[in-house]
Amino acid sequence: MKWHYIWEINVQKKNMKKLTALFFGVLISGSILAQTEKSAADRAKVQTEKMSEELKLTEDQKSKIYEINLGINQKIDGLKTSGLSEEEKKKAMHHNNEARKEMIKAVLTKEQNEILEKKMAERKEMRQQIRKEVRKEIKESDKKKSE
Repeated sequence: MKWHYIWEINVQKKNMKKLTALFFGVLISGSILAQTEKSAADRAKVQTEKMSEELKLTEDQKSKIYEINLGINQKIDGLKTSGLSEEEKKKAMHHNNEARKEMIKAVLTKEQNEILEKKMAERKEMRQQIRKEVRKEIKESDKKKSE
């Protein structure tokens, strides 16, 4: 009985390690917006540089996209400290990010927009896959706990 209990604890620890790794994978694969420790300007700079690398932006495009990212990041920072409910904040942040996408699309060429759409779809698929794996791990862990 004692060995079974120790084995079960070890299995739970391994599952927690897997869940932790998956959780950090979700955070890393998410957009750079989740980096709350950096200022809006710092995040805008990183976002713009990443886009520049992926889309081969011109200097004019970099400047315009930086301003878009900075403005949206500042709005999002303001939302985080607002008195809105979590649901209202989530909706407002979603709205701001949709506005960001539309403004950025207006700055990019057709080819760049196609690349951006492809990359966004890949990231979305990756996030969905990670969430699916996390849910599976949680179900398996819960199932083992109930046994």
